[in-house]
Amino acid sequence: MTKRLLLVDLEKVHKIDLSLLDETYRAIVYVGAKQNPPKAASKKTTAHRFQLVDFQKIEGTGKNALDFHIAFQLGRVIQTEPGTECIVLSADKGFDPLLAHLNKNGLACRRVNAMADLVP
Repeated sequence: MTKRLLLVDLEKVHKIDLSLLDETYRAIVYVGAKQNPPKAASKKTTAHRFQLVDFQKIEGTGKNALDFHIAFQLGRVIQTEPGTECIVLSADKGFDPLLAHLNKNGLACRRVNAMADLVP
């Protein structure tokens, strides 16, 4: 079974439906310094949906601050779990050259614009 990691750029994609993910996924939702995590993550009635999800609030602000956190995490996962398929959920096409480079080196990485792009 292929393991998948979904890295969410919440600054660029504001609506996410994590119920579309199955047990092969885990997710890290990157929340900008001036954003708040989705309210559903803290409600007891919906918190069970987020067992395989981490919310990472970045501390710094600035152009591409959140993007660098995602790029760092990609490197970390590829180093420690090279068989993991990495998916960046972002409307930011700036990730594409990095993901293309990683794919040329035998890794499975891609960017999607919306959650609907994950499911066939």
